[in-house]
Parts: sequence; structure tokens; C-alpha cells
Amino acid sequence: MNVLFVCHDNSALSIMAEAILRAVAPRHFAAYSAGCFPNGAVNADALEFLEQHHMPVTGLRSKSLHGFRSSADAKVDFIITLGDVAADEDFSGWPGEPFVAHWNVDDGSPAEAQDALRDNFWTLMRRIKIFTSLPHGKLSRRRLEQRALKLEPGYL
Repeated sequence: MNVLFVCHDNSALSIMAEAILRAVAPRHFAAYSAGCFPNGAVNADALEFLEQHHMPVTGLRSKSLHGFRSSADAKVDFIITLGDVAADEDFSGWPGEPFVAHWNVDDGSPAEAQDALRDNFWTLMRRIKIFTSLPHGKLSRRRLEQRALKLEPGYL
């Protein structure tokens, strides 16, 4: 199953989610990330944090949501938005009609960048582990959709 994580700029949040899903369930999911308004660079602190926590960082780069939509990888089963800007995107007509869920993850203020990075990493880790926790061989889109809905804001 293919999962696309979307945030505002694809520099930290969605990049972390992509790396976490790659580490947690590489045999069951292909992870992707994109940004509504990418700034063209991955947050260096986020990459360093991921490396320190033994997450895969090879190939991580900032990507445009609109560019991703027209790519060969655009057929995804799930789109998970990670902020209000991404949640406001129109995903109707997306190839394959993916299930869309919103996990509101707060970026924090620039003054609290390191604390926010740590907190966001662990929030994403918990949510992704719940999302992927179905036993091997019993993964179904319907059951994963139910789990994704439970992870809406306020659940964790």
C-alpha cells in the first residue's frame, strides 16, 4: 500500500513521517511525502534527528504536491495531511481515489524548534505504529481507513 504524507513545505514533518513509515513497515507500505508549498530543501536538523534515531534518510528530498500528483508515483492508497494548510488541499480526482486523513501535527514556533522536532517525531512515530499495527496478512484498506479515522485530531 502506498501512503503519501503532506505538509505545508515538505521540509520536516512529512519528511519525518516518510522516514518513520519506511522504518516501521517497509514490507507493507511504500512511503512518500510532498509539500503544498515546498521550499526546496529538507530541514537539516530534521535529517540529523532522523539519523540519530536510526531512521532511513537516503533519498529524502523536498517535493511539490502538484509535481508528485503528475508523477508515476501518484497512485497512492492513503493521503495523510499533517497540518491545516495541507488539510485545505483539494484531493478530489487524485489517481486511485485514495483515502484522505488529517493528523494535525503542530510545527511549533521557531524558538522551540528542537523541542517541536522531538515532540513531532514521537507523535508521528506513535500514530504510524498504530496505523500499521494490523497483523501481517490482514492488511485491508477498509481496516486501515478505520484506524486512520481514529487518529484524527484529539485521538492521541
